[in-house]
Amino acid sequence: MKFISRTTVILSAAAIVAAVDIQILGQPCAKANGAECGTIPGHNNGLPFTFLCGPKNTIILYEDCPCATCCEAVDDIAICGF
Repeated sequence: MKFISRTTVILSAAAIVAAVDIQILGQPCAKANGAECGTIPGHNNGLPFTFLCGPKNTIILYEDCPCATCCEAVDDIAICGF
């Protein structure tokens, strides 16, 4: 029987999560230099996230929200409320 350590499994799972995160950064967005709420299929179990849209209309920073209705964007501010 082949033995695989827990550390290997945990590191592999972390690498998969990191790969998903990389796909979000650089995605197109509408409001250059503004903040928005959005979703991307396959990320955060379908829940929204807040993100900062950079000067080239791409996502440069984001934060996952914990619930389906707690993302709010007003003017150039977006937050994950509770």
